[in-house]
Amino acid sequence: MIHNVGVIRYPGSNCDIETLDYFNNLDGYNRSKSFYIWHKEDNIEILDNVCLLVIPGGFAFGDRIYDKATDKYKISPGTMALKSPVTKLIKEAVIRGIPIIGICNGFQILTQLGLLPGKLTLNDSKQFECKKVNCIFDYYDKKESIKLCIANSYGKYISDDSYNSVSSHAFLKYENGDIAGMCDLNRKIFGMMPHPERNNYDFKHLLIKCVLENNTFN
Repeated sequence: MIHNVGVIRYPGSNCDIETLDYFNNLDGYNRSKSFYIWHKEDNIEILDNVCLLVIPGGFAFGDRIYDKATDKYKISPGTMALKSPVTKLIKEAVIRGIPIIGICNGFQILTQLGLLPGKLTLNDSKQFECKKVNCIFDYYDKKESIKLCIANSYGKYISDDSYNSVSSHAFLKYENGDIAGMCDLNRKIFGMMPHPERNNYDFKHLLIKCVLENNTFN
């Protein structure tokens, strides 16, 4: 069977090419390949034989919501994306139990959709931050330090009361203990602020293992 990875492409995407390449030809998945899904796509049949859906980062689609063109606006990353027809596919993927990864702005979209708890707010520095940071991957029986790239302004995760213990569902943290990546209660929906596709490939096996391979490292 062919296992495809669908990479959703919104207007203004600039990490879509790297993400497509990163998730292409997954190790251990015979004949797997990645392909683009344009944000206007709403045909759920496109999800047939899809093993993973990825919402890439590196874009600011919907960061500014204007009252009307060139008028006053508010900052709300991911909000505009909710109106795209592809939202139908994202929700259908949840129903089918297809794993989803949202990266950076993709993480913001998942929280806006209510598929992950909490929200992403402005960094404490009040600035756009682009650098490599030390992270701790901690998931089931696997714990490992890794350096990953971040590139965001609204990258500070704030939890809510949706889960009894938010920290228990944080699979990725910064070295100061702040949450860098969250998953849902069923461990099917994953959101992370760091960009794995901008990193070398030493994190890929960890990410794919926890998302696709029954959540175990045994």
